[in-house]
Amino acid sequence: MTSMKGVQLTSPGQYRLRTDLKFPEPGPGEVRLKVAAAGICGTDVHICSGDPSMTALIAPPVTLGHEFCGHIDKLGDGVDEKDYPLGTYASAEMHEICGECPACRNKAFHACATARIRGINLDGAFAEYVVVSAGNVVKLPKDLPLQVAAILDPLGNAVHTTMKVPVAGKTVAIIGFGPIGAMCGEVATFVKASHVFVVDVADKALARARAWVIRRGLTDQVTIVDGREKPVQTIVDATNGGVDVTLEISGHPIGINNAIVMTRPAGHIVNLGLPKGDAVSIEGFSKNFIFKGLTMHAVIGREMFRTWDQMLDLLKQGLDVTHLVTAEMSIDDFGKGLGRFEQGLEQKVVLYPHKLG
Repeated sequence: MTSMKGVQLTSPGQYRLRTDLKFPEPGPGEVRLKVAAAGICGTDVHICSGDPSMTALIAPPVTLGHEFCGHIDKLGDGVDEKDYPLGTYASAEMHEICGECPACRNKAFHACATARIRGINLDGAFAEYVVVSAGNVVKLPKDLPLQVAAILDPLGNAVHTTMKVPVAGKTVAIIGFGPIGAMCGEVATFVKASHVFVVDVADKALARARAWVIRRGLTDQVTIVDGREKPVQTIVDATNGGVDVTLEISGHPIGINNAIVMTRPAGHIVNLGLPKGDAVSIEGFSKNFIFKGLTMHAVIGREMFRTWDQMLDLLKQGLDVTHLVTAEMSIDDFGKGLGRFEQGLEQKVVLYPHKLG
């Protein structure tokens, strides 16, 4: 085999399905995996639409895709098969780190100053095969469904965000009910947050949130708040002063400011959402932030590998996110899947580069 199928970004905002991509060979310390399934991410939408916020990060031509699962197919020099048996069901952390910067030396590998990301500036997993560093491989339980294993990357983001501050027994607000916001809702309720407020401004997202509450029987634990109708006042009044923890997933400046105001004094705000612009103005900074003694956390990716361990443990305990995968299709239909995801018609789209069965 000398070539393979995959989705390649040829220039900012330009992508195409190719059948002649170079078949990857693992180098020293690397592992090749045969991709079983891969998930479309919001980042892929930004990349494929030519969003300026991603232009400085991408390195075309590059094979896209950073959410996936597969099976170990070949080992590079120096990788022991005792540790990485061929055929092992696995996923991988797609941040390739330096191991030498101050963050890495302090074991905050997820915040590596010079990290490169497969599927963004290194070849990724929207292909039949992908190569990663052996140390990035995460072995998976054999009974984990492919469609769930394919979205562990964003689920890891949600677990990292939700578990940044222990939320068991606490009131939590989630701003933004896209795929990761929905995952945060699943995690927060699963670990027994005392009450969860979900805020969004899109009718489709609000409808999904309400349907989720009914399906899960969470009417006593979750309140859905229309972000167009005084969400701050609603939540502050309902909690007698604000929630303990706010998870800001939207990245919208209004959402970021609302997160600050709806959090109680000495509370915590966890920011995952990325604004489109370079700057966000904080309104009433002294009154709403400093004088309230708030703590703000920034979340990037997953903690390596604490988040992966937490996530797999939660799944083992019964955390269920299967329903969030609302479309499955061949990688040949990448453009269709991307479009449906971008339009909000699907929560998560999983692609299969090989024929199943």
